[in-house]
Amino acid sequence: MNRKIVVAMLAGVFFAAGCGGGLKSIVSKGEMVPTFADTKVDKHYLWVRGLAAANPEHTSKMQKRAMSREAAVANAFQRSVEYIKGAGIIANVRVKDAISQDSTIETKVNGVVRGSEIVTTEYTEDDGCTVVLKIPRDKLQQMNVEFPEDSAK
Repeated sequence: MNRKIVVAMLAGVFFAAGCGGGLKSIVSKGEMVPTFADTKVDKHYLWVRGLAAANPEHTSKMQKRAMSREAAVANAFQRSVEYIKGAGIIANVRVKDAISQDSTIETKVNGVVRGSEIVTTEYTEDDGCTVVLKIPRDKLQQMNVEFPEDSAK
């Protein structure tokens, strides 16, 4: 009987920890779900997701996963700086016969991310990677980062 109570209590703790904030998993059955949030601000953290595909030219699973994780971490840092500082956008679209052709969008951002922590890493069936990074909100406020009014929930 005591064992059942302990198991139930542990399950409750893990459930509460998983629901306590952050970004939800976007990997289901080895695939990315069709819709998800990339960024979330709550009263304690800025949460940012980074994504990367595996390079099909890499020959081993380890190499694919290691490199896709590094790219996902870099993507999360880029998105963090974009949120904190904004991003310069350069967009060009050429339209011919009412169809967009040669559409390019380039973003430029420059900044430093300090005090961040990678809290989850997940892989897709094809060895792509998604990571979630969290940055303490108080550290960002010390850098004079402004947050939307409703983000402190």
